[in-house]
Amino acid sequence: MIKVILNGKEIDFQAKDFVTFGKLYDEISPKNKVLKSLVINNIEVPTQKLSELRDSLLEENTQIVMEFSEPIEYLAEILPGILDYIETAMKLLPSVAESLRTGQAKSFRDIESLSESISALDSLRQSICTILQMPSIDTSAVLVRLKKFLGTLEGQSVSEIANSVQNDLSIVLKFYHDFFELTLSKIREVGEK
Repeated sequence: MIKVILNGKEIDFQAKDFVTFGKLYDEISPKNKVLKSLVINNIEVPTQKLSELRDSLLEENTQIVMEFSEPIEYLAEILPGILDYIETAMKLLPSVAESLRTGQAKSFRDIESLSESISALDSLRQSICTILQMPSIDTSAVLVRLKKFLGTLEGQSVSEIANSVQNDLSIVLKFYHDFFELTLSKIREVGEK
């Protein structure tokens, strides 16, 4: 038996009925809701790992706890943390640039992490645009800065990369911060009506 607790309601299934986690998920996930939390056998699984789990085989005696919420409720919950993350990242850009200039190997891991974060921020931005009616925002200036940053990475001049981290990425992160702040404001405005 596979025990699924879906928003507090317990449901039992046979593993052979679905074979993979993805098939089970597609069958039971509520439409027009987002996965807020996922716990498998008492181990919390980050929701962004969902796509990696889709082909996982289901085993008997597994317990899966899933909590779903309305997209707007979920955004209202996560956006303050994302805004804090962006603010922290913006404050760290000068020290990342300086560590690049002084040749610290850790700084390249920091850049890789920043690049992955920016990609995740853009995915979230795109998702928000499909959920909410957001005003059209010109992204051309941000794209220019991102292309400039990527160009410096290809050129591999440490000095140019450091300058781009400090100057270009700060503008990119500011764009996402402003966008998510506007989104949160709009969500709160809708909630007050």
